[in-house]
Amino acid sequence: MTTYNFGDIVLIGFSHTDLQGISKRPAIVLYDSRDQDVLLARITTQEYTTETDYKILDWQKSGLLAESYIRFGKQATIEKRFIVKRLGTLPASE
Repeated sequence: MTTYNFGDIVLIGFSHTDLQGISKRPAIVLYDSRDQDVLLARITTQEYTTETDYKILDWQKSGLLAESYIRFGKQATIEKRFIVKRLGTLPASE
């Protein structure tokens, strides 16, 4: 089974909060429990100003296509089988 590290950027199928569909979105791995699950935080290109959002300064090196923000207030535990692929890793300088 694939293992992930804190800071890995992955592409996953996120359920909409109204459970009416699924969208492929980037997310950051916060914790891999070394079983079938990982804890993730959503990544978005929409700028938010809450205290739990973080602007990724070096988004190009992270494997992202545009300036992005980590939404630490939007976390989810998902099964690894829903991870489409690894996009990159958040640089240590972040």
